[in-house]
Amino acid sequence: MTAGLIFIWTHKQIQPQVVRLMASLNCKYVENLIWFKKSINNVPIDQPSPYISSTKEILLIFKKVSANREGFGEGFELRHQRSADVVIDFELPRQHWIEQDYTEPKPTAVYEMIETLLPKAGYQETLGRGRLLELWAKKTSPRRKGWISICQNKPTSHGIKTTPTGIELAIREELNSMTIEEKMED
Repeated sequence: MTAGLIFIWTHKQIQPQVVRLMASLNCKYVENLIWFKKSINNVPIDQPSPYISSTKEILLIFKKVSANREGFGEGFELRHQRSADVVIDFELPRQHWIEQDYTEPKPTAVYEMIETLLPKAGYQETLGRGRLLELWAKKTSPRRKGWISICQNKPTSHGIKTTPTGIELAIREELNSMTIEEKMED
C-alpha cells in the first residue's frame, strides 16, 4: 500500500506494541475510536485487566503516505467529519458468534464512520467493487457494499476446517481476476 488509512482493533494491554509496530512500517498514528461495550441487559461489560477492568475496545487509525507523494497530497480523499470518537453499543453474547468467529462482530456505526471518512473508497460502478478491505471479517455479519471482506475459517470442534462460504469463494475469484496493477493501486 502506498497511501491510505489503516484501522486496527486492539485492547489496551497491547496498544503500545501495535503503535510501535505500525511506526516501524512508516504508518503514522492519527486518531482512535472507542467502542464502549454494553451487554444486552444494558450493563457495561466488565472484562478483566491487570490494573483497571476494561469495558472498551480501541480502534486505532494510522495513515500511510508514500515518500514519492510528499508535497502532492495524501493520495486519497479524506472527508472531514464531526463524528464522535466513542461508540456506545451492545456486544452480542458470546454464544451467538463463538462457533464461527474468533472475535465479536463490530458495531455498524464504525463501518459508517469509515465510509463517511473515505467517500471515494466505497462502491464504484466503474470497478464493480469498492476499495475497502476488511481482514478477519465476521462470517455472521452482513456484507457491506464496497467492502472486500476476508474471513478466517475457524476449525470445527473436530479440528477440521469448514469449507469456504460463497462470499469467500467470490472474494478469491475477484482477487484472482484483478491485474497486478489493480492490486497495487488498491
